Amino acid sequence: RTNHNTGDKVSLLGYGMMRLPTVDGVASGRESKADIDQEQVNRLVDYAIEHGVNYFDTSPAYCQGLSERSTGIALSRHKRSEYFIATKLSNFNDATWSREESIKMYKNSMKELQVDYIDYYLLHGIGMGSDGMEALKGRYLDNGLLDYLMEERKAGRIRNLGFSYHGDIKVFDYLLEHHDQYHW
Repeated sequence: RTNHNTGDKVSLLGYGMMRLPTVDGVASGRESKADIDQEQVNRLVDYAIEHGVNYFDTSPAYCQGLSERSTGIALSRHKRSEYFIATKLSNFNDATWSREESIKMYKNSMKELQVDYIDYYLLHGIGMGSDGMEALKGRYLDNGLLDYLMEERKAGRIRNLGFSYHGDIKVFDYLLEHHDQYHW
């Protein structure tokens, strides 16, 4: 499909990098503490690209925190024009809600993915918890982080800004009501 904002031709099927293979072969990197099997990840990513998949979705929270690094290694072996990276600001823990810690997480994603821009950057799991609006305010609004991310989009380091939704319908409604401000 063609992204109407950028003209990107994005594959209908994306590759989720949440359950990468591990060297122990017993469980995925989501369930296992074993190292990621990078050679196998490379082969899987190569196969996906060779067969038309060009959208790869990861997060700093996936695979015990190793998914972005593994994804970056596998994709860096291809031309940057061949793929789109989606990752997330996974600042779930209260200790990462501050502007400084969240920006550090965002910048670390760029480093781990070995890119100077992110195609699709998502606020991860908005609306979760007992009070989703309070979490939205604490994670993104009151600390000015959403304003910072919009500036990063304006500077070209984020090409598309969005969210993944898990929870409170009030949060979802709020974000849709403010689409003209945020341009999801």
